[in-house]
Amino acid sequence: MTLSRVTNLNRTPIEDLYPTISDQGQELCQQWIEKYSAAKSVFYQVAELVKSEVDQWKATTGEKPTYGKIRRYLFANDLVKKLRKMRSGSVSFAFNAARTDISADLNYQQRIKDWEKTATERLHLNPKIEIPFYVSHSNFHWCPYIATNSWEEQFLGCVWDIGTSIMDQSSSTVRSYSLGSGRLSRMVEYLSEHFPNFKPQRILDIGCSAGSSTIAIAMEFPEAEIHSIDVSSSMLRCGHALSVALDLPIHYHQMDASKTTFPDGSFDLIVSNIVFHELPNGIRRRVILECSRLLSSGGIMAHMEGGTYMAPTNIFQKLWRELDIHGNNEWYIGNASMEKLAVYIEKAGLNTQGSLLQKITPSSEFFEGALLIGGQKI
Repeated sequence: MTLSRVTNLNRTPIEDLYPTISDQGQELCQQWIEKYSAAKSVFYQVAELVKSEVDQWKATTGEKPTYGKIRRYLFANDLVKKLRKMRSGSVSFAFNAARTDISADLNYQQRIKDWEKTATERLHLNPKIEIPFYVSHSNFHWCPYIATNSWEEQFLGCVWDIGTSIMDQSSSTVRSYSLGSGRLSRMVEYLSEHFPNFKPQRILDIGCSAGSSTIAIAMEFPEAEIHSIDVSSSMLRCGHALSVALDLPIHYHQMDASKTTFPDGSFDLIVSNIVFHELPNGIRRRVILECSRLLSSGGIMAHMEGGTYMAPTNIFQKLWRELDIHGNNEWYIGNASMEKLAVYIEKAGLNTQGSLLQKITPSSEFFEGALLIGGQKI
């Protein structure tokens, strides 16, 4: 969702949704930019190395190697070792920059608190929820996801929201924040092309994190009733605060996506943005089954994912995916596959006709296009 799209809504100015950049935050942001730029240079060198190793293998054996056969040779290479080391923990600088800026801006902290206290009937927290092990034991992208103290309970979601924005920027002094997700906008366009008569009235966003994906959906479907779930109360607090500031009547619920408490057939459309690669394989299956239960007749689930994580097609992409397991704490991407997802969707009784399980954005040599994990309740 672009900046112009938001400011044209005559709601809270976008600059009020974020803290002032502090000197220390600017320094940390600059360190992130430098680390990212250095790793990007090595990234392309490793891509050339992979090509060379594949060509050498073919020349020696007369056959094209699989990733399993060539993996040991790649990980023994000093360039791959260098990239692996550079990736490990580097994004923590972006999150630490966000944390520092929030801590230094007391006016921003008060604005968030005030927004959170508004329309509290739309924020449903459950202090008795059992936090899944795959969320509680990992710092995704080297940042905690579940609050461990009172400050994090209030602001950890904001750290995530701002930290992920910093990752997309090239300047430590000018931050062009955006709300929402381009992937979800593309998904909405795709559904309108393939299902022109589909007009969802009740929509659920699962694994909403700090709410940017839900805000994007709410802007795309202004007439629909929007609900959103996550297991982290801090993420939901941030999402609710930003939604209040933008005058978007979104309902946030603290729930586990694999076992919600909504009645059968509650939603016409269920979406998520880059959630499935964070789930263990068995939980992916349970979430799809739960989506099937929650969909109304004719309803659609449409989950967006990165194709490189869920369906890599060449050796370099498979290497990059494995480097991300430890370099970026992406613990559950190693066993993800399109084939498994297709089986789960079929067994859940959902129809994938109408191109509801495929890549819907262009692929490149280095990364696969965005993947739509979808199905329709017939």
